[in-house]
Amino acid sequence: MSWQNEMTIMVRTLINDNIAPYQFSDERIQQTILVAGKYVQFDVVLDHPYTIDVVNGTINPDPTTDSDEIFIILTSLKAACLVDQGTLRTKAAMDGVRAALGPASLSVTGSSAGWEMILKHGPCKLYDDLVEHWDVANASAIAAVLGPFSGNQFDPELQRTKSRFDPYRTGFYS
Repeated sequence: MSWQNEMTIMVRTLINDNIAPYQFSDERIQQTILVAGKYVQFDVVLDHPYTIDVVNGTINPDPTTDSDEIFIILTSLKAACLVDQGTLRTKAAMDGVRAALGPASLSVTGSSAGWEMILKHGPCKLYDDLVEHWDVANASAIAAVLGPFSGNQFDPELQRTKSRFDPYRTGFYS
């Protein structure tokens, strides 16, 4: 399938694993892409629905033949984020964590601190920013009631009858 070629290259580029010998196999990257696709479908309402089968390793229809760029980009970013989170977990377990009781302090040592920065500013941050932007840019039902005295007890039907509002009671009365 086409998605396996294109999206694997994208994820490898994002995690800086694009020179052989690879740290992660193609199968492992593709499995992560499938899991990431499930997260993307949960996080964002897309134009095209996809059937993602993690066990059998399929995405139907193929997002690369449909040129669904938002799904491809979000899924690649989320997959890279998942890989980086796993790498941080592994590095933290290998490097250890230092704790001090004096003024309470908890820090990771070695290269784990660098991975922590990657999570804060790398693919995970890009994914969150893009999801937030997508939700705002493609919002379809937005309404707001603005005013100095808006409250929960407002009933437009009672307002039409020129009722008065009693601030010490709940609601309007005639």
